[in-house]
Amino acid sequence: MTEKKRLPPWEEAKLVFKMQEETRKRKLLEKDMQHRQGWAKRIGPNTSDELEENRKRLKALQERIEHGDDG
Repeated sequence: MTEKKRLPPWEEAKLVFKMQEETRKRKLLEKDMQHRQGWAKRIGPNTSDELEENRKRLKALQERIEHGDDG
């Protein structure tokens, strides 16, 4: 029968603190990643209607540039 060697209290406290810090950092990273994913989804057009509207606006701008219109 082998006995587990008990850590001194200060070593145990350091280990617990380190584990808590790693957990805190992981949760912050996960929260940050979720926030970035949610934000990134809204950067560009999401719906086909928005895409179609942008295509029309681009076509109109290209025509204005080609014809040299200033308005």
